[in-house]
Amino acid sequence: MNIAYSPLESTRFNLRILRGTASELAPETLLHTIAEERVDVAILRIPTSKQHKIAQLSALLPYPLVMADTVLTFKCDMRTSPPQPLRNPRLVVRRATADDQPALEELVEAIFANYHTHYNSNPLFDPKLVLAGYQEWALSFLHSTTPDKACFLFYLDNRAVALTTIALHEKYGDGMLMGARPGTTSPGLGGDLVRHIKQYTLSHGRKWVHGTTQVQNHGVQRMLIQEGFLPAESHYTIHINSLLSQGNQPLITGI
Repeated sequence: MNIAYSPLESTRFNLRILRGTASELAPETLLHTIAEERVDVAILRIPTSKQHKIAQLSALLPYPLVMADTVLTFKCDMRTSPPQPLRNPRLVVRRATADDQPALEELVEAIFANYHTHYNSNPLFDPKLVLAGYQEWALSFLHSTTPDKACFLFYLDNRAVALTTIALHEKYGDGMLMGARPGTTSPGLGGDLVRHIKQYTLSHGRKWVHGTTQVQNHGVQRMLIQEGFLPAESHYTIHINSLLSQGNQPLITGI
């Protein structure tokens, strides 16, 4: 289990938040960590193959557990599925700079104002602060000056209509935050965003590209498959609302 203090989320929501992953969920260890760190919310991604562990954890927990979402990770080997040209030749793609901050913030708000992720499943998180978190996340790519983190804006008729953010890792690229302005008329726009992510990743020497979406986003999943991606991993996101720094007493008797 790998879980650590999340300073950005803790500051944003005014709660002490730990976040991490657990390939093997150890309920007793997790409860001790929550108590020792005086955690308000613990956010964990665990493989769906470990779903039986959630029941064990829930039985031991003296705190509410929220099943926040389920995500699927898709992977594409560009040696067998190389990137294709964008479908819409009218799309203009530009790497965003600091001068684009107002446009980026407005675009993120337009795209994600009604988009629900695991944060929205937890009543402790103000939806307005969730949206502000998306803007903060996008800006972290905007202000990067290296190829490893990049933000791109897509224009039609000089209007920003879509965005992507890309993180490059040692062996693969990852399409992180991406979306299109509601009502934009550009057939296959989602596929064009993915094609550009593949182009950028391959141009920087990575042969693999990853993308993650929620299990209910069937349209996105179909689009990824059409672009050469295959499902590779699936994870549950759970939140544990212990609220220990808010005055709750840790309850770990008998563990």
